[in-house]
Amino acid sequence: MGTSVTDVTGFAAQWRRLCDGLDWISRVIVGGAIAAIVTITIVAVWYRYVLNAPLSWTEQVCRILFVWSVFAGAAVLYRQMLHIIIDMFVLMMPKPVQNMLFWINQGLMLLVGILMLAYGLQITIGTWDQTFGALEITPASFYSAAPYCGALIILFWVEKLLDPAKRVPSGEIHL
Repeated sequence: MGTSVTDVTGFAAQWRRLCDGLDWISRVIVGGAIAAIVTITIVAVWYRYVLNAPLSWTEQVCRILFVWSVFAGAAVLYRQMLHIIIDMFVLMMPKPVQNMLFWINQGLMLLVGILMLAYGLQITIGTWDQTFGALEITPASFYSAAPYCGALIILFWVEKLLDPAKRVPSGEIHL
């Protein structure tokens, strides 16, 4: 069912390779961020309760890592079509209506990606010279996750145009 990896050629195949690389980078960001959050939390508890010397930066860093894991993970889930969807009524409709609703949904996703990219860049650039928290780093360090996610959604949306295989869920689905 659908198009296999070998069925796309030319520009579509190159676009898929680009998206595969960006997907891999995003998965590394998610996995690395979660691993770092766990490690930092363990270290923070050790310092606070065993050494009686709490670290002031752990909450700020964990917040930044969490934001990045959520936004990068959202883009990956969009690409794999594994984001939350309630399709009970859509599945009862005729195939042409289902197809129309799919593309309306995809159009809205494109709009979301464009808005995240545009406004995320605006906020990121606007806060670049500000600092906050114990580390006195820029809030752009976590605001920049939004335009990253928006750009990926746009790229993955184009992939869905070029490659019909990317229009169906892939990966493990647990209901």
